[in-house]
Amino acid sequence: MVNHVRQMLLLILMALVTTQAWADDKGTLDVHVDRTTLHENQTLTLTVKGEMPFSMDLDMLFNIGDLELPSPEEDALEENFEILGKHQKYSLRSVNGDATAIVTWIYELAPKKTGKLEIPSLKFREARSEPVTVTVEPGDAPAPDGTARPAFVEVETDKSSVYVQEQLVLTVRLFYRGNLIRGDLSQPEQNDAIIESMGEQQEYARVRDNVRYRVVERRYAIYPQSPGTLTIDGIKFNGQARDDTGSLTFLRDTADPLNIPVKGIPDSFTGDTWLPASSLELSQDWSNPSTELKAGKSVTRTLTLNALGLLGSALPPLKVDYPDAVRSYPDKPELKSNVDSRTVTSSRTESTALVAVKPGQITLPEVRVPWWDTVNDKERVAVIPARTLTITDSAGVAAPPPAAKNPPSAPDQAKPVTPKARETALEEAPQPLHSPLDNTWLWLAVALGTGWALTVLFWWLNRRRAAVSPGESDPQGDPAEATLYAELEKAARAGNAQTLSLLPRWARQRFGNQHLRSAGDVVRFSTDETLAEELEKLQERLYGGKAAADSWQPEALLKSLQRLRDRPLRQATPGLAPLYPSSLKAGGANS
Repeated sequence: MVNHVRQMLLLILMALVTTQAWADDKGTLDVHVDRTTLHENQTLTLTVKGEMPFSMDLDMLFNIGDLELPSPEEDALEENFEILGKHQKYSLRSVNGDATAIVTWIYELAPKKTGKLEIPSLKFREARSEPVTVTVEPGDAPAPDGTARPAFVEVETDKSSVYVQEQLVLTVRLFYRGNLIRGDLSQPEQNDAIIESMGEQQEYARVRDNVRYRVVERRYAIYPQSPGTLTIDGIKFNGQARDDTGSLTFLRDTADPLNIPVKGIPDSFTGDTWLPASSLELSQDWSNPSTELKAGKSVTRTLTLNALGLLGSALPPLKVDYPDAVRSYPDKPELKSNVDSRTVTSSRTESTALVAVKPGQITLPEVRVPWWDTVNDKERVAVIPARTLTITDSAGVAAPPPAAKNPPSAPDQAKPVTPKARETALEEAPQPLHSPLDNTWLWLAVALGTGWALTVLFWWLNRRRAAVSPGESDPQGDPAEATLYAELEKAARAGNAQTLSLLPRWARQRFGNQHLRSAGDVVRFSTDETLAEELEKLQERLYGGKAAADSWQPEALLKSLQRLRDRPLRQATPGLAPLYPSSLKAGGANS
């Protein structure tokens, strides 16, 4: 306890006397490096020592809170080096009654490039140090024991080239040895590509060059949005570890950048919507498998499009032209995407209630979806064959009104209605007589609908009051957040692919949540259905051809983004996903 008090008094005294001494005397500022030659994956320890005489001023003891002891100017140092760590220490020395204060700053530096790099003259108050030149050699340095590197990053892709909007799987592996204290492995970023994390990171052991390493593996699905060359900058790793002697060492490595050729849409492709996939299937299901249907009755037809290697938002609407003898009432399409450690699987499901209105025999035309087989590099067509239905007259069923006065609704114009509810309503509609219970059910439906509407109204009012409660809002005062949001807003207004990559970058900056790595993560985080719908519309614009591009209206998306930005920060769920297993972190902490 006594030693602790002495150390605290010494620290206070040093802060006081050092500030006073620097004000009165120019002093000296010396630099020293632990090596003058290193490899680009190594780090450098820079020691900056300031030494000066001092005189006591006890009046300053009453103003200790106002004292500051800044570090030497570092802007010039960061031109050639990345500062990985920094700390200070203080000491006193007295010789023949002459007191000297010594302040030491210790920097851990990583070179940003190879060649001869200068550590420039550093300035602190009126003192300046001499510049120092170090040589950075290309390549990786051997481990101290001469066996293998302590850590390195390995990056690979599953294809050497891809088509525009085709899935490219990027695998990042970090190999490391020893007791890792902390680590930071960067994420791939590309403004002209959609990037999705593929499952959780994997952790395992592997032997490389007769050396056993621990490995952290991450996989990403990347969808380039423009032909040309897709450039993925080198993935970086910075970390700290303790060796067998207990010494703390810095680990650093950067993988080589990747350049992937991106091919445009082949001229031979005949489809309206470009669909590059490793597999695509089209199927159908009927609520009644019979090919006979009574007039006035309905049947539900469900079409499903399944794909491997495509996001659900990239799957187009299924175009079906139904004959005049049936009326069609489509449901809202259901889109699904599942991202695992191997690939992306997606589906689009469209259910439509078909109501027979005219006896006779009709043929439902075949459904065709052209797509590009990326495995065999050729066009294929998914087909559902034509189907013939016989519509029979039903005794006691009123004849339907003429088709000319009530034309059948087109699938994209009809109001979405649940097929089961539409089937029940339309089966009862043609009956010429109504039982007394019909009005009872009508009034019951009205009462239930009114109650539901009041519930929604009260919920909305409570939510609105909660949203404007004092103390919950947070001004967007972060310049970096404001800059990213301005870029995001500009991209969303233009309806380009950068919106999908800027959205998670802005959300991470705004909410401090490093889990938000993709647009899908932000949608799940926001729980905003409108945002999800508008992002689906954006991707339909990107994938759906000229017609979808010409109809782009960004207002609803911009409102959803502003609504998310206005969310109070205390409602967010920040947190950092651990890069390494808890056992590693615990082991490092106890070392």
